[in-house]
Amino acid sequence: MPGNGSGCLRFGPFELDSVAQNLLLDGRAVKIQPQPLRVLSVLVEHAGQVVTREQLRDEVWGESTFVEFDQGLNYSIRQIRLALRDKAANPTYIETLPKQGYRFIASVTGPELEEPEHPVANTDISPTTDLNPDTEQAVAKSAPELSGRNRPSRRTWIWAAGAAILVASGAGWMLLGPKSSAAARGVDYSPLTNFADSAVAPTLSPDGRMLAFIRGESTFEGPGEVYVKLLPDGDPVQLTHGGTGKEGPLAFSLDGSRIAYAEGSSAGDVWTVPVLGGDPARFMAHASALSWIQLFPGQPRVMFSSIPERGIHMGVFESTESRSEMRTVYRPAGPYGMAHRSFLSPDGRSVLIVEMDLGSWLPCRVVPFDGSSPGTRVGPQPAQCTDAAWSPDGKWMYLSANTGDGYHIWRQRFPDGTPEQVTSGATEEQGLSFAPDGRSFVTSVGLSESTLWVHDALGDRQITSEGFAFLPSFSGDGKTLYYLVRSGTSRRFVSGELWSVSLVTGRTTRVLPDYLMEHYNVSPDGKRIAFLSVDEAGHSQLWLAPLDASSPPRRLAAKEYSIRVLFDPHGGVLFVGGEAGRSYLYHVNEDGTGLRMLLPGPIAFLYSISPDGNAVAVWTASGDVDVDSYDGSTQTLICKGCGTAGEENRGVTPALVSWSPDGRFLYVHYTRKRQTYAVPAAPRPGPAAVASRRTCKS
Repeated sequence: MPGNGSGCLRFGPFELDSVAQNLLLDGRAVKIQPQPLRVLSVLVEHAGQVVTREQLRDEVWGESTFVEFDQGLNYSIRQIRLALRDKAANPTYIETLPKQGYRFIASVTGPELEEPEHPVANTDISPTTDLNPDTEQAVAKSAPELSGRNRPSRRTWIWAAGAAILVASGAGWMLLGPKSSAAARGVDYSPLTNFADSAVAPTLSPDGRMLAFIRGESTFEGPGEVYVKLLPDGDPVQLTHGGTGKEGPLAFSLDGSRIAYAEGSSAGDVWTVPVLGGDPARFMAHASALSWIQLFPGQPRVMFSSIPERGIHMGVFESTESRSEMRTVYRPAGPYGMAHRSFLSPDGRSVLIVEMDLGSWLPCRVVPFDGSSPGTRVGPQPAQCTDAAWSPDGKWMYLSANTGDGYHIWRQRFPDGTPEQVTSGATEEQGLSFAPDGRSFVTSVGLSESTLWVHDALGDRQITSEGFAFLPSFSGDGKTLYYLVRSGTSRRFVSGELWSVSLVTGRTTRVLPDYLMEHYNVSPDGKRIAFLSVDEAGHSQLWLAPLDASSPPRRLAAKEYSIRVLFDPHGGVLFVGGEAGRSYLYHVNEDGTGLRMLLPGPIAFLYSISPDGNAVAVWTASGDVDVDSYDGSTQTLICKGCGTAGEENRGVTPALVSWSPDGRFLYVHYTRKRQTYAVPAAPRPGPAAVASRRTCKS
């Protein structure tokens, strides 16, 4: 870490220890990543002076590191402002000087700190945590049985361009105890697990004495194993084996003897495993997110998500354990709506619903349990809501929602209170489960990062280092790599700013900075880009632009929404778009004329087009993945009911079906195990070959 050896530097309520590499707020560590912390150190140690971008590059990044410096520095400054609660428009600490650099404007002092009489608790806090001692003591007393001993670590997502590798590294469970006053939501974090990888999908047993979770990389669906531990100090015990895909949330049976989980994708099955160990058993087919409910004594029932017919339209249902007396609780209005998770209120009258469409998670919804109405949306809006829970008294709804700065916990008084943010900061929180006393809850806390790597004849090398980089693609000549960098204002799975990096010189360029893109495709000659830009309402529209900025982008087609876009080898552009809840595969010329439907049936997603332009791989409205001839005359089923857009990992995991550039191989990605297979692509016979085949007898 650069510095002049001054050790602890004080400014405002903060202390920067450049030796221990910590940023402290009233003696507690503030969550901030190493690179932004190094930038902050340089600025503080040169307080009152203008620090140029070149100086920061030399002191923090060095001259030999292969990074796109501009992007990294901008990201670091944003993270510093978040940690210090500083505003660029009216700064207290860091002043931006256009075309010059930055200046730290707060007063800095540097006496050595005395050792405290009592060691500070080993607990990290978010930058906005209330540090009132009375709050901390009240929270600590609220749930002593759930105090943990392990220090939390963080989760990191790494993507390898061309290799499609997703690695989870480090995660922690933390207990948060919210204050009863909405005006001051101080929280205290107690770590409950300390694995080298991720722990997600938290669930407390009915008596609050056991914690079940999935040790796996994805907060939605992915390879993982179910674990359970006795609180507060029990060792985690692995209950499942085999590495198959698991989907949360988990659920304890009413007597606490079994744990239910979904295995496979959303169209998979629900399994149960005994808490004390034993073989898992299939409990319900074609279901997920199952929970036990008891409306009357001695009559346990279950509530779950399922796709009752072919397609991708998922609803919430309740029935007996044998699936008899099944009744619909809620089904989304649109044909592509999916109600993935449900949570019954303590009084059994209302249900919190977590749902998505093809574009993203939607705000959470509360509906009547009797299915009498579609209910209303709750929590912050617009937002992506992935998890929900009721306070045990039923007076509050708690939600994990992303309003643009990552997933954090919100709460809202039932039925129509004002949403209030409970947690904030650099970390994200997903998953919710309340302790029986209602004064604390468990959630999964971590950081999500994605970096791009390239594997070539020289081996592996890292291309990006800062920000969440995803959706990479090579130029036609293989000399340039394009990618998106996640924007803090995005509320969709895939949305970011487009960057490019030269794989020859290492120089990076920000492309079309005024547009947030959900998907893009660069023309084979490298001169044009077709892209989908997300507007303020969250809708995506199709645009075309020259990459040399010789003219402004032009909107090609005006559909209610668009999902994917690819250049057509025959000329023009292919895209999936729709209106009134249904989408189709369209072709449009690059001048905006000739809009026509390419395939007759509804299409949910476009994966790829063959290099010769004679076939397209699509996810159909029935949920299947097909390879169709360009004219729609033939159809080859790749897999039934296996379609997906990538869920929360969209833009990180590869397309389910794609072709090698020479067209010799068809790549098929198996989402449940994160594996990609290369299948020799059979040549498509022409009409004469087909006719001669029909005369053969065999």
